[in-house]
Amino acid sequence: MADNPNPDVFQDAQEQVDAIAQLTQLVVQQTNTVNALLAALGNAQAGAPVAASASTFALTPGKVGVEAVIDYSTKHGSSVYKEYKAALPTVWDLKGKGLVVFIQEFLTRAQDAGWTQGTMQVTKFNNADGTSIDLINEYGKIDVETLKTQCDVFLLPGGANFQTRATQNNKLMAECLLSSVTASAKQALIADRGQYTFDGTIYAPVLFKHMMKVATLDNKATSKWLRDQLKQMPAVMLEVKGNIDDFFNTFDKWHTQLIGRGEDLDDALDCLWDGLKAAPCEKFSKWIQDKYDHHIEDDPTWGPITVEELTKRVKAKYNLMVTNKEYGNSKGDKSDKKGCDKGGKEKKKTKNTKAKGDKQRQKQEESWKKTPPKDGEPTTKTVGDHTFNWCVHHMAWVWHKSENCDLGKKRAAEQNHVSYAAAVNSSSIKTGASSNFRALMSTLAQAALDEE
Repeated sequence: MADNPNPDVFQDAQEQVDAIAQLTQLVVQQTNTVNALLAALGNAQAGAPVAASASTFALTPGKVGVEAVIDYSTKHGSSVYKEYKAALPTVWDLKGKGLVVFIQEFLTRAQDAGWTQGTMQVTKFNNADGTSIDLINEYGKIDVETLKTQCDVFLLPGGANFQTRATQNNKLMAECLLSSVTASAKQALIADRGQYTFDGTIYAPVLFKHMMKVATLDNKATSKWLRDQLKQMPAVMLEVKGNIDDFFNTFDKWHTQLIGRGEDLDDALDCLWDGLKAAPCEKFSKWIQDKYDHHIEDDPTWGPITVEELTKRVKAKYNLMVTNKEYGNSKGDKSDKKGCDKGGKEKKKTKNTKAKGDKQRQKQEESWKKTPPKDGEPTTKTVGDHTFNWCVHHMAWVWHKSENCDLGKKRAAEQNHVSYAAAVNSSSIKTGASSNFRALMSTLAQAALDEE
């Protein structure tokens, strides 16, 4: 009689069978996966479309999901934190001289980091009047208390946006600001931390406004002082020795601070024109005068001009003349007033090859500008896309009205000057004080002319 089989042997055999079955199933699954990958590869080589994961387009990492909290536990979140809290390219000493560059660089950082976008932005607020302002460019249009109250929404526990992307934006902005100043400037800011730190939290927008205050006070930049400086642009042109880039940098520095205070200069454009006309290069100065004449006559070929547009066009002309070695001071060594080369030889004039037919056609097209309206006809009319007015001073159809004409104002001033002069000459005073009287009348005449 055969011995009974050992039960342990049967159990071991069953376990081996089960293991083989599991391995077989795993091999089948892996085979299916490989076949699927090979099929996808074959489709791609044959030109069949391959599904791709959707991606969000953005110019910078900070502009991706501007409403969402940044996850700093991820590699992406850590990278964003390091990039946007870093110092700006130019370290600032809180002096007025570097203000324009600082504001431009900070604005770029704020836009790249997403601080200016969406409902979680931290650069746009409503002032006490309810008017929306851009803090970076209009820091003078909102008071500290109003600004702080709106920051409480995302910085105080219980605030509607507390511990949101706005709270993170504030932290990044504060670290960026404090790391973008010199050591001495940072010490001054730390000493003033009570001006922008509340309950242990730095209010970045309030810090920015405080920095602007320090910079303008250090530069004695009261509104009156800034206005007075802008009216002295001809003197600035002489001080920078005709360097147009330095000229515009100085103008921008003062003008930006004035706008930042919530104010502006009504005749800022005129101040800019006056300074440009004082350029020591005669060829450049003549070009400026020609464009100024187009400006006051509302010439459509020049068009309505703003401070920004004038700056852009003049810089382009200046750079072109410098490149062509046509720009030089009248008393300098590089060139004379006529645009000579370094050797002092006058450059040959190129003959105007413009077709005479073009000039004649242009004269015919513009001949209507000198034709006055008949009695009873309106003094305003539309030609193409422009509205023209008949100016009694220019005796031509222009964009401005007669009562706003600069030429008319100038003639009126000259007439006043003549009237004063006539009064002096016809004076019957024969006493020894007559010379003082004439001097007084002459001063009054000049004052009347200057006021215009």
